[in-house]
Amino acid sequence: MVNEEHVSVCEAETVKMLTIEPGADLSTPEMRRTAIETLEGGGVIYLPRSGFELTEQERDLISDTAKILTQEPDVQDGRPTIIFDPARGSIKKYHYARVRGKMMRAKVRDTARPDLEAAMARYGKWTESVIGQLFPSYQGTLDRKRVTYRPFQRSNIQALHIDSSYGYPTQGRGMLRIFSNIHPTTRPRIWQLGEPFEPFVRRFLPSVRLKEPSLISSILARLGIVDGTKTKYDQYIAALRALGMSDKEYQQTAPHKFMEFPPGSSWIAITDLVLHGAVSGQHSFDQTFYLPVDAMNDPSRSSLRILERLTGEALV
Repeated sequence: MVNEEHVSVCEAETVKMLTIEPGADLSTPEMRRTAIETLEGGGVIYLPRSGFELTEQERDLISDTAKILTQEPDVQDGRPTIIFDPARGSIKKYHYARVRGKMMRAKVRDTARPDLEAAMARYGKWTESVIGQLFPSYQGTLDRKRVTYRPFQRSNIQALHIDSSYGYPTQGRGMLRIFSNIHPTTRPRIWQLGEPFEPFVRRFLPSVRLKEPSLISSILARLGIVDGTKTKYDQYIAALRALGMSDKEYQQTAPHKFMEFPPGSSWIAITDLVLHGAVSGQHSFDQTFYLPVDAMNDPSRSSLRILERLTGEALV
């Protein structure tokens, strides 16, 4: 049996939370069964002291963002982020984000780039190790994507939302993500967690109006700049995300709870299934994997299969 001293589960109207305390053996069959049940059920796995640590040199580097960036944005709201591409082994130079109506990017100093890239590459390898211990059945099926570094503090509460593909279609694959608070001192990262996926979808699905993929997205797909064309699944996820985030009444009245993640902690979720929103914090890493539906222990619990059941049509 899973040692109750090392694991606890919290359930309410909001998503399930599985806490795995330090000292627990991640590779036992009981632990793996509990973890995959929580993850695929749209829950969050919480590792209070995860095992990933920055070096002293890396902590000193991020302690002052002026050491990392050539210029800081006028308004900080958790963006722009810094993206590491594991396929190239380097930080993307031209990753832009919209911050309160302005397109901005985080330009990394040449002096900081080698140390930051090394830390982000090491983090990606560490997340693969965690996945291998908890979810060995996923190995060989996951597509490891970007590592994201969030150097800026969040000044506004992010609306509850599900993750869509950020312009890079998942084509029905789940977005399995591992997050870590790497703040160099004591600042926690706080999230709000919402209701399960299906009630959220049932609320907003009648309002979804799909559009044909734009000519630009088709051109980007043909050029190989994005991973293929948008499927109906990608369009539904993006539309549901937008509808939920823009509905002020829903944001005020929907079930939610707050979770505080201290420095040194990590958490894991399939974020197209988990309604979440960042509340506050600064300095975090996260690694994104694409998880094929057929690789899941129970594919019927994926966002793709739930949406296909509710819409009555094939979406990929």
